Amino acid sequence: MASNTTSDIYGTDLPEARAKVSICIPTYNSARFLCAAVESALAQDYDDFEVVVCDNASTDETPELMRNYAGDPHFRLVRYETLVGQAANWNRCLDLARGDYVVLLHADDLLKPAFIRRASLVLDAHTDVGLVHCTVQHADTDLAPLHVQRLYDEDRVDREEDLLRRLLLDGCVVNPCGVMLRRGVYDEVGRFTEHIVWGVDWHMWIRAALCAPAAYISEVLGIYRQHAQSGTTGVMATARNGSDEMWMMNDVFRLIPAGRTDLHALRSRAIGQVAHRTWCFAEEMCRLGFPKAARAGIRRAVGIRPSMIADPKVWGLWAATWVGYGAFEAVHAWKRRWM
Repeated sequence: MASNTTSDIYGTDLPEARAKVSICIPTYNSARFLCAAVESALAQDYDDFEVVVCDNASTDETPELMRNYAGDPHFRLVRYETLVGQAANWNRCLDLARGDYVVLLHADDLLKPAFIRRASLVLDAHTDVGLVHCTVQHADTDLAPLHVQRLYDEDRVDREEDLLRRLLLDGCVVNPCGVMLRRGVYDEVGRFTEHIVWGVDWHMWIRAALCAPAAYISEVLGIYRQHAQSGTTGVMATARNGSDEMWMMNDVFRLIPAGRTDLHALRSRAIGQVAHRTWCFAEEMCRLGFPKAARAGIRRAVGIRPSMIADPKVWGLWAATWVGYGAFEAVHAWKRRWM
């Protein structure tokens, strides 16, 4: 049962009204982007699905805008009066979803019309597969294309745990825009963690990949919108990504069975990569003009991997957080020219 009091429910809300696929859209004050996400979900070239908008006590125009979809038989809006964290609202989506297959679509992202059909066909054909994801187009606020995020050049079913190892070592290589999971996988691995803010979906993808094989669709079937108001940008500015990643890695290695010595052997490399990513985000914060966040990131990177303190780049970036990123760039440009 979804948590906290609901104030508005639009659309079919009969317990027996089931659909094979649930496209759940968690939202909080995202009226600027939400209609595009809803319309991309309703435009799927597949019929057996529901679209569930889970409104986390928005104070913007979200309720008024969503009334425009109340007559669509695929559509439901459930509006909550209690504001909760992002992960808690995602868990509300899981509570509300009636489908055998579940898609969590962020309110500022879009699906291409063929995503549900293509992903459902994969899960129908490969009953052991628990997660399907796809190639994603990154776009700016106005949906102008930026770059394509492609993990593989071909469609594949991964029964060799390549995706699991990549998630442990390379970062969150599964873009949240364009992911479908079996309901049974969520039932087995549990809910989205509320212990962290950064990497909540990444933590789930690792747990899912530990539970069952994954599949990949190489066609671009999702559009991931990058903008200053996105949750990713906001968390980077708080510099908590490093500590959240460390919690996540410690937790997932705790979940890996003791007998999987092949996976436990990756732990040291995985932690080293956490330190490296924390450093990279610190540099990006410095470049974007957030020196306080950059300094916090540098401290966290060194705390994760103390040997980094001997690297001259660390001291150079630390200095740049006080005198400006231009000085750091100038030194590196000079070194590239003469070394």
